This record gives sequence, structure tokens and C-alpha cells, in this order.
Amino acid sequence: MLDAGPIIKLFSLDIWDKFIEHCSVTVSRTIAYHEALYTEDGTRQIDLKPYEERCLIKILDLEPSIVKSFHDTFDQLYKADIHPGEKETLAFLCNSSEKGLVCSGDKAVFRVIGLLGRVEQGISLEEILQKIGLSLPGQLERQYTKGFREKWTRIGQVDSLQGRGLQ
Repeated sequence: MLDAGPIIKLFSLDIWDKFIEHCSVTVSRTIAYHEALYTEDGTRQIDLKPYEERCLIKILDLEPSIVKSFHDTFDQLYKADIHPGEKETLAFLCNSSEKGLVCSGDKAVFRVIGLLGRVEQGISLEEILQKIGLSLPGQLERQYTKGFREKWTRIGQVDSLQGRGLQ
């Protein structure tokens, strides 16, 4: 599952089409239609609907009650950091029997994964690109790196151990 940041980055680097040739991509409807809308420089619009129509990606819908119930489990600190598309993505990840991965450039996503003990389900854009042979040394900002993912996942794990993060 991809969050908005990696989608925007992949389109900005002109490697989205290559990326989806190698990866099974799922995106929440909120991210697809309300968050991942333009490249980083704002000059090109991102439209994921044609990719969904050609079955190149999957756009998921989740009942709002499931998303709300999931979000309500967190304390105010976490609630404030989790954006709408991330709520939907994380709620799906945590309510699914599938063991999918989530890729983000946002610390809140990795922190939640650490907090909930789902460390193995987080992956950075850098790690995916390396696995599929599209590595881009020096072209990715820190939030798309393995080090960023590991740092914020650890912080979520510490929060869990110290009783923070959940209601």
C-alpha cells in the first residue's frame, strides 16, 4: 500500500509506470482522489483512475465506521499526526487478514506501525526501489529512506513499551 508521498515522488521522478510494472500497488481512495494530486513541483497532475481502470493498481474503499473505530484507539498525540489518507491506509492494513506492506514518507505511519507491533509491515520507498532494481542513490529525501522508517518505527515501539499512543 502506498501513501501519498511515495506516489507523488514516483510521478515526480517519472518512474511511476516502471514501478507499477514491478509492484502490486494498492492505494486508499482518499489518497488517490484527494491527496496524491500533483507532482512535487505542481506542474503535472496525477490521475490514478486510468491505472485503476486498466487494473494496474487497486484503489480500496473502507467503511468510514471502520476508519473511525481504528482512529479512536489512539491518544491525542497520535490522532493529531495521522492524516485522513493515512487513517484509511492504516485501518485497512490493521483490519486485513493479508500481510501487506505500507510505504510512506510520513513519520506518523511508521510510528503507528511500531506502536502496534507491525514492524514487518513497514517499508521505505528506498527499500522497494532497491528490491526492484530502480535504486536512485542520492535522489530521495530522508523521509523515503530505510533509516527514516527504522527511526520512527523504533519511536513507536518505545511509545508502546511506555504505555503511550493508545487510549
